[in-house]
Amino acid sequence: MGKRLFLAADIDPSVREAVGRISSEVRQRFDPRARMSWVKPDRMHLTLHFFGDSDAADEERISQALKAPIAHPPFELSFNGLGAFPERGSPRVLWLGIREGADALRQVHAIVSGRMGMPIDDEFRPHLTLARYRDRVRRSDIDHILALPAAAGPGRIDRVTLYESRLSPKGPTYTRLAEALLKP
Repeated sequence: MGKRLFLAADIDPSVREAVGRISSEVRQRFDPRARMSWVKPDRMHLTLHFFGDSDAADEERISQALKAPIAHPPFELSFNGLGAFPERGSPRVLWLGIREGADALRQVHAIVSGRMGMPIDDEFRPHLTLARYRDRVRRSDIDHILALPAAAGPGRIDRVTLYESRLSPKGPTYTRLAEALLKP
């Protein structure tokens, strides 16, 4: 079995702290019996690509694609609004939306996809995962939560990082493998 790899943009520490407060406030609104996996603030990131189980050749190809800086200037990113995926039916993911910087993140996603020879994902919807539902819930049961005000940022995005994710009962741990700076 290979390594579980993903490419992400990290959140600025001050924004991460603000998002952690939002997550905590939102969590208090859920029924305490709700079975949800909450993302710890120190593990929050904006996923650009999830590669899943990857072998050494895949890791090398991705790392090589990150050797040179990415031809996109660093940018400001801020969050606003709660949502859930999928948009219809029982929600599986609770997320925080991006107010400023979503287009820039899509452009970086497209540049990196091109470098790796991957098709550009037209369905790429940048968001920050706050929690995953472990049980089925009705959307109508969370409408009041999705209507809560939730805003953080702005913070600076100036690089993308390739991570390895190792799963354990205590939650995932992430190891940095490679990164590329954003440069105009």
